Amino acid sequence: MKRLALSLVAALSMAAVATTAFAGDIVTQAVTPGLRAASNANLTLPSVAYAHTAQTSTGTMTLTADDSTGSGAGWNVTILSSAFVYTGANSGTNIPAANFSLTSAAAPVMTAGQAVDATGSDVAPKGPQLGTLAGVSGTLDAARKTVSAGVNFGLGTYTQALSVSLSIPAQSRVGTYTGTITTTIAAAP
Repeated sequence: MKRLALSLVAALSMAAVATTAFAGDIVTQAVTPGLRAASNANLTLPSVAYAHTAQTSTGTMTLTADDSTGSGAGWNVTILSSAFVYTGANSGTNIPAANFSLTSAAAPVMTAGQAVDATGSDVAPKGPQLGTLAGVSGTLDAARKTVSAGVNFGLGTYTQALSVSLSIPAQSRVGTYTGTITTTIAAAP
């Protein structure tokens, strides 16, 4: 009887272990969307000497675009300049935004995420479909698109070198002229 009782206890213990071992536990992981953002690094153009004739100052801005939304909706980036506001001891005149131009835009470079795919193929990994956009150069007194990514492209962080030029009017007063660049990233190419 004692042996039967021990056998029964052992059998019940094994059944309890077997039931626990086969129980289905669920682990859930949510992936939430991040942000879509774009910005230009500050740029100081080289100083120029006062002149009786118009002159040009050039430089290169660095644009950074990041799509961490995980949506795959695609995106585009535009930039726009304000007038260059005069600050100085003399009564100088602002330089109009139309005097600030984008002269060229380099192909985007991936710093994280999907690789750049300038051909727009459907083979993974995908990146911005277009390196540079046709007709991207021109004045920045109106928003100008510099880079875009198609649907299912551009899921990452990218930089782009933008060559710019400021036309300084003849007899611009000695002082500092400061413009503000508005950089906008929007969903959809």
